[in-house]
Amino acid sequence: MFFYLNKKEYTEDLITYTRLSQNYTATLNNRMTLIGNSITGIGFIPSKSNSDTLFYLKKYNTLLINEDYEYMDSDWYKQLQRNNQAALFVPSNTASAANTISLIRTVKNIDKRQVVGYEILDISLDFIFESLKDISMSQYSGIFLESPKQELLFSTNEALTPVLSSLLGADNGIKQPERGYDLYSYRDKNFGFTFYYLSSRYDLYRNLRFATGLVLLFYFGMVVMAAFIFGRTSRSLSSSISPVLDTMDKYHAGDSHIQCDISQCSISEIETIAVNLNEMIEKINTHIDNEYKFQMEQKIAEYQTLQSEINPHFLHNTLNILIALNRLGDRKGLEQSIISLSRLYRYTCEHNFNSTIQHEFNFIKDYLYLQKTRFDERLDFQIFIEPGLEDFEIPKFLVQPLIENAIVHGLEPSDRNEFIQLSAFTTESRNGEDFTVITVINSGLPYIENKSYKRVGLKNIEERLTIFSPNSFFIIRGGIDKPTKCTIMIPKPHTEKGK
Repeated sequence: MFFYLNKKEYTEDLITYTRLSQNYTATLNNRMTLIGNSITGIGFIPSKSNSDTLFYLKKYNTLLINEDYEYMDSDWYKQLQRNNQAALFVPSNTASAANTISLIRTVKNIDKRQVVGYEILDISLDFIFESLKDISMSQYSGIFLESPKQELLFSTNEALTPVLSSLLGADNGIKQPERGYDLYSYRDKNFGFTFYYLSSRYDLYRNLRFATGLVLLFYFGMVVMAAFIFGRTSRSLSSSISPVLDTMDKYHAGDSHIQCDISQCSISEIETIAVNLNEMIEKINTHIDNEYKFQMEQKIAEYQTLQSEINPHFLHNTLNILIALNRLGDRKGLEQSIISLSRLYRYTCEHNFNSTIQHEFNFIKDYLYLQKTRFDERLDFQIFIEPGLEDFEIPKFLVQPLIENAIVHGLEPSDRNEFIQLSAFTTESRNGEDFTVITVINSGLPYIENKSYKRVGLKNIEERLTIFSPNSFFIIRGGIDKPTKCTIMIPKPHTEKGK
């Protein structure tokens, strides 16, 4: 949809636009429903065709078109240019609902590195206000939310915004006549947002002054009773506030699933704060979990897209080999090469994320057979699977980038011969844990001389191993006059070890 709107005016081909917009609307409405109530709308502004036109999809509505949206004059567009197109959070000017912020990011063509347009994601902050609505705060206190770019996104008391700015810019805070402030902050390490709580000392001292006045008024006649009441109130207040403060400290220290023990709060107001604190922690954790799952789904989709690709240079070279075999009359070699190429495509077209060692190694065997047909005696290989590991599950195309690197970076740039050894076996660590080990050893150009090893393919292996099995290892070793050895270690499930 984005590429279509950036390519031509949507009014030129209304049939295609209608078909794409219907699919686009249905898909994004389903996505926004699954994510929750936080996402209220998604907008897109093309950079070439349909320029200065906003295509905005409000949740549960149809796609709306604003043809007079002069985005280049907006502050967020200027910030994008200054910050090298980095995504940013700003107060929303596209959503109709209050308490909404916008996440704005640049949409690019990955292959051409060209800007396609700008995507606007409107996020409702109502869940924060719902958490705060039962908390009683005076006109001298407030809660503020700051974006990762240090921009103020919302506050419960706009009048205190200058006070917050002064406190953040001063070394020792500020003082006002008969009124001071204490500033508390919490920064979310995962997303970079910062919560500020600005507390007025006036609210605290007002109650203390009132209590002190009563004590002084009845000092002579009720000194004993006043001392008893004050002591009892102080202990009750301390015992009620301590669980809340301890919960906030532990949450700030990283215990995100901590819950305040409400039974220890004997004061009803403090108990209300504790209940709302627990609800706010649960909602923040739920929001973080949903965001993490969404990012993981995006990663898996990227990996599945990568799996469906075959190197066009490899396919070109293979077709030239088939032509050469046909001209030489080598019918047996031609038939075997066609069968190997067919099996390669069959394995590639299987839409599954995981595979087994046997299937993966069979795929690599066909790949190496075609490469050996091309390089003849310059390439030789050996494949070994320890009995019992044939059905061990691994991510699909996990080993293939290592074999391809051995050919492209170890054999093609040199005139030497290369031997590739692919093995799968079991080993046991010092603490008694069983690991399935996959090694790729090649005698081509050494690892130290070849600086292209840390490419996208190897980074992809590390990321997929982390998702598939967080306790896995990926190691590359090599050097001058030493073969390059790539090792993948995946812990075996405990049930297998018992068997």
